[in-house]
Amino acid sequence: MLRYRSFVLRVWCGNRYDHRQWVARLEGLQDGHHLQFIDPDALLAHLRALFAPGVGVDLAPSEPIPCAPTEPPPEG
Repeated sequence: MLRYRSFVLRVWCGNRYDHRQWVARLEGLQDGHHLQFIDPDALLAHLRALFAPGVGVDLAPSEPIPCAPTEPPPEG
């Protein structure tokens, strides 16, 4: 099991259907694997599950998580 993981968390407000939606993208720096979340509670639950005692630190989720359409973060 890895004892150290690095992540980049990007958060931006994008358009989803007819309203603005906050989106979070969590990217593992070791492998480049990424997930997107539109629900902050799902993001926090995923992070808690990754680092729970006795649990491995695989970035892939064990269950589907609400995801947002891919939209690049704004410049700047």
